[in-house]
Amino acid sequence: MEFGPGFWGPIIATAALLLIVAVTWLILIGGRRITKAKPSDQKVQTYACGELLEAEEVHADSELFFSPIRRVFGPFYRYVRPGHTGILSTYLFWVVVGLIIILAAIAVVLW
Repeated sequence: MEFGPGFWGPIIATAALLLIVAVTWLILIGGRRITKAKPSDQKVQTYACGELLEAEEVHADSELFFSPIRRVFGPFYRYVRPGHTGILSTYLFWVVVGLIIILAAIAVVLW
């Protein structure tokens, strides 16, 4: 199937995308000015089938979160465990560091 001669203009496409982003941003800012946020007690509470939960009850158990890692890296984990804080951002930081190391190793192998 042929639709006729095509035209691809990267400058036009980039300008169109930037125009769409600018219009979207203006609509977002305008909407926020027209409708102010009105948080209420009910909006900021965690909903669990009609039950009111405290922050401690909603917090994920870090022991269950890290247990698959402990299972896979059993011998190595006993060296890592003293530095285990249970803070998700620390865990994610080390996941990203590990990913960078793996990507660097792949890049070295492919070169």
